[in-house]
Amino acid sequence: MPRPRIPDRRHRILAAARELALTRSWPRTTVADIAELAGVGKGAVYLEFPSRDAILDAVLTAAMRDLTAAVHRRCRAHEGLLDLPAVYRIGIEELLAEPLLRAVQLGDEDVLGAHVRTVGPARYRTRMDWLGHYIAALQDAGVLREDVDREVLGQVLGTFTLGLLSAPAVLGDLDEQRLRESVALFADLVGRGLETDAEADPVAARAAQQHMLDQLTAQLETQEHS
Repeated sequence: MPRPRIPDRRHRILAAARELALTRSWPRTTVADIAELAGVGKGAVYLEFPSRDAILDAVLTAAMRDLTAAVHRRCRAHEGLLDLPAVYRIGIEELLAEPLLRAVQLGDEDVLGAHVRTVGPARYRTRMDWLGHYIAALQDAGVLREDVDREVLGQVLGTFTLGLLSAPAVLGDLDEQRLRESVALFADLVGRGLETDAEADPVAARAAQQHMLDQLTAQLETQEHS
């Protein structure tokens, strides 16, 4: 008679893999290590995942799904006009709270190993295309200046994000509150520079934000079932 399946086995494996990636680094983590921490047999791990890379891929997808859900919740609770600086600030604050996704954005091989070269760039770069479409939708809604090049603006936001995430490695550990204050100030400055005299359509602005997050959610669901 086969042994009964351990309840929530997949979740336990992913939780163990995440913990080991952050505390030991992924290059120094083995499937046996994950199985031991999860309290399951090594064979049980392979029943859930075909390979070690598939485990990390699932961990990163789960982290991205949680981040997207958090952004959804905060955007829904946001009062007033939901403009680009507001959405950007919410997204970056949630990203700062997720060390694995920070490692992905930075291509940090010390944490994630060579996996970031083969999986991260191709998959996560697509969000820059969505950002460009989102900016265009906000321009149509009268929230952003129409004369701003959406690709250039996307590059500015991406450059600041990478710089912010890299700051602790260059400047030393920074207080979390100081990082959040930096995000808030940058978002405010961007917002002031993008202000327009046109009458804004807050409904269209929220619809554009919802569409962007729905696209990301759909991509994550596709990854989980691929």
